[in-house]
Amino acid sequence: MPKHAPAAPDSLEGAKHHPEQVRQLLALPAEQRPAWLNEFLGTMTIPPIAETSTNPLLDVVMANTAHGEKNRTLVFPLAKVLATAEHAVAATEHKLGYGETEAAPRLWWVKDDGTYLMSNGQDPTDTRDDDGRLPHVVHADDWGPGTDARSILGGDDFRESIDLTTPLDDGTTLLDLLRTATAEGATRFLLEAAFDDHYMTLTYITE
Repeated sequence: MPKHAPAAPDSLEGAKHHPEQVRQLLALPAEQRPAWLNEFLGTMTIPPIAETSTNPLLDVVMANTAHGEKNRTLVFPLAKVLATAEHAVAATEHKLGYGETEAAPRLWWVKDDGTYLMSNGQDPTDTRDDDGRLPHVVHADDWGPGTDARSILGGDDFRESIDLTTPLDDGTTLLDLLRTATAEGATRFLLEAAFDDHYMTLTYITE
């Protein structure tokens, strides 16, 4: 019986399991690539991809690391982000991030096992689950435990602090934004990151 070629991945999540098919898609003109792939690539240039590559998308990101600012948008379920923020605000003690000297309620944006937001609230009653993870953590869509976010965020693990009660440019706080958006029926929290090797700017959107 004739063999059929494996189906091309139809999402960023599926791409991780089909490196050969992704390499073939990268070789196509932009107008022939699937929309999810063009959205991921943005303005990045595509380098030659070795036939032995096990992660072509990571190869693309690494080749573009020195080519100026990168922009990535992560999507989180808003209800879980708000619950995580409320935990931080309600806590009586808060863990400090890198370089911080004053405790305050914050979300930590972390990249290690996938990428996620977590509360910095120090709660002695918090217990880890069977996988060793703390509660009050919400992963980005498609980037849960066991995934490798290097293909969209570069190779180094990091932890960025996001203040919940410091006024934003419009005078409101991130906590206000989350509460208001939830009350108005929004379901998604978008974290837009623009960054290079030295700086990172974050933008928050609800929808």
